[in-house]
Amino acid sequence: MKLTRLKVHQYRAVPPGTELVFGPSLNLFVGQNGTGRTALLELISAVLISDFSALLHEEFSLEYGLTMPGLALDIVARNAAGGAPADPAALVLRQAPRASRALEPLLEATLRLDAPACSLRMRATASGLFCEVDGQSAYARTMDWSPLDRSVWTLLFMTAQYLERELKDRLKEFLRRTFLLAPWRFDESLGTFTRIGDSRFALEMRNDEVFPLGLMALPTWMPGWLRHHVERGPLADALEFRHDELAQSFLAKFVALAGFTSGLLRVEVLDKRTYENGGRVGFGQFTFLFTRPDGTSLSQEALGYGQKRLLSFLYYLDVHEDFVIADELPSGLHPRWAEACLRELGPRQSFLTSQNPLLPEHVSFRSAEDVHTSLVACRPGLRWENPPRELAGRLFAAYQQGTRPVGELLRAHGLW
Repeated sequence: MKLTRLKVHQYRAVPPGTELVFGPSLNLFVGQNGTGRTALLELISAVLISDFSALLHEEFSLEYGLTMPGLALDIVARNAAGGAPADPAALVLRQAPRASRALEPLLEATLRLDAPACSLRMRATASGLFCEVDGQSAYARTMDWSPLDRSVWTLLFMTAQYLERELKDRLKEFLRRTFLLAPWRFDESLGTFTRIGDSRFALEMRNDEVFPLGLMALPTWMPGWLRHHVERGPLADALEFRHDELAQSFLAKFVALAGFTSGLLRVEVLDKRTYENGGRVGFGQFTFLFTRPDGTSLSQEALGYGQKRLLSFLYYLDVHEDFVIADELPSGLHPRWAEACLRELGPRQSFLTSQNPLLPEHVSFRSAEDVHTSLVACRPGLRWENPPRELAGRLFAAYQQGTRPVGELLRAHGLW
């Protein structure tokens, strides 16, 4: 899945009408300190998770678009005084309590599927949840909670339960590939390292389907190899994984880059239950043990700052197969490690910002349009913009000459 566009009608101090487009791979946010680069990363994280519960008591209005092979999704998220004109179907539904400060929330998702072509529109307001399929009303229900208490993915999952079987299966398959992505921002310090140790996961098995436990709240997800191991069962009281058993995992890559001879990950199984047609399992409390070439051992807490950052980012990549949102990625990393992390981005759509000159040198442009879509200039006053196409053309012409570093070109053209 790719985020293609974001339009800000209202969001904190961002100028109304701010509109950005994004490239399919590496997107670089450039600007001085205090221009909102981190704020933009956090907004993109909220958009990709499609969870706006943190903005329940704020006015905001956003539009954005997502695409993946075979479908396109356009989303409107709003929490505004006075709200939008009422949906006609709302007239027959009981009115739910309004949000505080008389804010009226709205989440609207328009999903267009190919082969066969189908259009689904889901609209959630304080009045209720409404769904249309190819322009025809398909489902409506009242809600006793604000739609902003739920992610767009959760509301679409709720909607899927009431659709005809073929469309329901197509929508559920789409959701399996999307709403588990949950790309939080990889921060400039050790927030992700702490998150790994505090992670708690739960799976529920119903018949032949496996879901994260608690679909009403978006879960933090797990590396795919760990999920597959849990699904196979049966499980002991703890799971242990050696780095050489998981050749392409974050653990194996960390051991190789950090110069250890071995690495061990232990995951505690915290809850196991079985019931008719299924069961559930909960696990967490990740702990690591690494062995140096001299045979001595090292726990994760004894790692150095840069080692913790490296381990955290490689884990982040294992969890997020589609997106990366990273703030000051090279911070604390030896250039060799930073370069290895940038190579590991692969085909993911990445949103990065850093003042480190190493980062721009890993940006490549194939056309002036690439320059336009993969760069966002962050300027004082939270003014965010893609380079104008005329400027993008001049920068690309200079880039093609290959005589100056990208960072120098960005500065010469007033972008960094």
